[in-house]
Amino acid sequence: MGLFSKAGKTFEEAKQSYMSGKGATYVCRACEERMTEEHDYCPHCGEDAVEELE
Repeated sequence: MGLFSKAGKTFEEAKQSYMSGKGATYVCRACEERMTEEHDYCPHCGEDAVEELE
């Protein structure tokens, strides 16, 4: 899967999760993993890049 395909798929999944009102409300901008709770550091990759989905 290409970089843009993966980014598009990740964005679409995040959008669908947000629109449905359930699931992830936070995302790590480094590894694109979604989370339901806020973290100071991503539990998946360890980066300080967790942000609330808009």
